[in-house]
Amino acid sequence: MTGVYKMDHRGMGEMLRAPFMQEAMRVRAEEIKLRAEVIAPVGDATKGDKHPGRYKASFHVRVHDRGGATKDRAEAVVYNDSPEALYVEYAHYGEEPYRVLARAAFGGPNRR
Repeated sequence: MTGVYKMDHRGMGEMLRAPFMQEAMRVRAEEIKLRAEVIAPVGDATKGDKHPGRYKASFHVRVHDRGGATKDRAEAVVYNDSPEALYVEYAHYGEEPYRVLARAAFGGPNRR
């Protein structure tokens, strides 16, 4: 006799949005945030940087229960809200980008 599995879609959705799942996503996001802070450039006030360290100090984690492509699961987001974050991550035209968040999340090299 063969067993039959019938998925409970409501139950699966509740599990994917459950507090324990949000906590698991938060823990992973905090690890990424820590790696990003470690490899983030600081800048040098003697070379004209008006806000050395601001980028490094501006990483945050946000967790919620309606994430993913279909908004049906727990999600954690690591982001940087400093004004220069876009330029540090993607660089100016003709410059090499740091890609801090990408390297922290996906394990790229820890050097520029």
